[in-house]
Amino acid sequence: MANLPGFIPSAAEYRQLEITYDLSSLVGVEFPSPGSSISSPPPGKIGVYLKTLDTSVRFPLTDFQEEVLQKNGCSLHMLTPNAVNKVVAFEMICRANGYLPDYFVFKFFFRFCVTGDKCTFLIQRGGHALVPDGRTPKN
Repeated sequence: MANLPGFIPSAAEYRQLEITYDLSSLVGVEFPSPGSSISSPPPGKIGVYLKTLDTSVRFPLTDFQEEVLQKNGCSLHMLTPNAVNKVVAFEMICRANGYLPDYFVFKFFFRFCVTGDKCTFLIQRGGHALVPDGRTPKN
């Protein structure tokens, strides 16, 4: 349901989305009206794909997530869902191991990349993998 372009939820679907993504605590959440675009939301609003919320991003953003956006000069709606996954996963790994996430450590593993109006994070060339992908030669 959430992957359809131009998705406008019914009252029951809206309630389910509120529960799923904990939107009830947020003021001013709106789902798109017919003909609207996520790349040009109404004034004072940002467009966020539901897939972004599937990556465990919750509002308000954490200090680390805001720092990553600010230091790279982008906003949440510009990040691909995969980029959001990397930021959230890095933060979760740090916190699970008893460390505060650090932007400069994040930059050790990932480089910022802009393609058109979308932004992502790529593994540093010749850099270290945060989590081995299993494709690395055994020797």
